[in-house]
Amino acid sequence: MSDTTKGIDPVDVENVVDADQEAILAEENEGGPSVLQRARKRLGEAGSTVSSKASELRPASSASEEDPVIAAASTGATAAGGGVVGAPAAAGVTRRTRKARLRLARMDPWSVFKTALLFAVAGAIIFFIATWVVWGVINASGVFDSVNKAVNDLVASPGSTSAFRLEDYVNTHRILGLTALIGAIDAVLFTALATLFSFLYNLAASVMGGLEVTLAED
Repeated sequence: MSDTTKGIDPVDVENVVDADQEAILAEENEGGPSVLQRARKRLGEAGSTVSSKASELRPASSASEEDPVIAAASTGATAAGGGVVGAPAAAGVTRRTRKARLRLARMDPWSVFKTALLFAVAGAIIFFIATWVVWGVINASGVFDSVNKAVNDLVASPGSTSAFRLEDYVNTHRILGLTALIGAIDAVLFTALATLFSFLYNLAASVMGGLEVTLAED
């Protein structure tokens, strides 16, 4: 505790506060219309008394410094008496963006295999469904009937009993079967190449150090 705070007589402060409380209780019993205003005024006077005594007891060498307890008491008393609170100006603090520089030293081949297989199977399923939808739209639009008629008009002889049909060579079962086969081959190749890439990356990282990544906080 500073010398200024030690020099204030606590008995005087308690007497002032007790007198103010008794005055406030008496005015509340009377039921006056301006009890709150009088209470604020008396609290302001009490704060001013404390501040004046602190100023008298403050040494000349520390005139520019103010004890935090006295400053808080005088500020609170001024706010209670006059109803004006002085808000301190907040200093603008610039937040620094934290960055972390990391290095990808190794890739687990087993985790790469599972992830690649999952993406490969998903891609094969999407490819199969897309081919099925497109083929259904082509069948419903009557493209094959138009092609069959055009080919028969060009190559068919007048006495021929057999007609050309494109569906005998290209039909739904063959197209979907070929699509499933292509999707399965792509899935196997993609998974194998991704796993092989993980082994090659680990080998290169042991020599060159691996990829470096810089992460920044928002």
